[in-house]
Amino acid sequence: MSHYDENYFNWQKNIGAFGGMANLFKFQGLYKESDSVVDFGCGGGFLLANMNVKEKMGVELNETARRAAMEHGVNCVADVSEIPDDWADCIVSNHALEHVYCPLDVLSKLRLKLKDNGIAVFVVPHQSIDEEFKQGDRNNHLYTWNQLTLGNLFAEAGYNVKSVQAIQHQWPPNYTEIWKEHGPEIFHALSERVARKNNNYQIRVIAGKKR
Repeated sequence: MSHYDENYFNWQKNIGAFGGMANLFKFQGLYKESDSVVDFGCGGGFLLANMNVKEKMGVELNETARRAAMEHGVNCVADVSEIPDDWADCIVSNHALEHVYCPLDVLSKLRLKLKDNGIAVFVVPHQSIDEEFKQGDRNNHLYTWNQLTLGNLFAEAGYNVKSVQAIQHQWPPNYTEIWKEHGPEIFHALSERVARKNNNYQIRVIAGKKR
C-alpha cells in the first residue's frame, strides 16, 4: 500500500497528534490501567500515548509513522502477525479499518490476539451519499459501513458483538484554538453541534472474543 508513505504521514501527523487527545473519549471507560492495549492503524502512536495502560502496542503499515510511534514510547509493528496470540485485553482502532484492502481478514487475525475476556473497540467514518468520487483522493477510504453492516462484519469475523452505535462528533473549524482557549468540554459540545448540522456520523462497534 504505497499510498501510505512519508508524505502521507507528514500531511496527517498534526491531525493525528490532536486526535490523540480529541478522540480519546470514544474509548474511555472501555479499558483499564492494568490492560495491554493494541491500536490498529496507530499512525504516530498519538492515541496510545494518551492512554494510561500497562502495555501498549501499535500496528501501523506506514514505516515513517511507525518510527514516530516508537519515539512516543509505543512498541509498534507492521503487521498483525507480529503480535502474540492472546496478548491484548483491548484492541482499539480509530478511522483505520476503512483503509485496508481486506477488513474481514484483518479482523479475523486480530481476534486471535485478544484474550478470552478481551474486547475490540473500532470507530469508522460513515461516508455521506453526497460525497462524489475525486481522482487522487488523499484519504483513500475503500469502505464505509452503517450500524448493521459493521455489526455483521464483526460477527462474520468471529466476534461477539456487544453494541454498535452512531456517534455525531465532527471537529469544528479552528479546532486546535478552540481546545486551547475553551478546553475539551466546549470543544466536544461544538463538535456534536457541527456534526448534527452537517448530518455527519461515525460508527462505533464494541465486540468481544467469541468463545
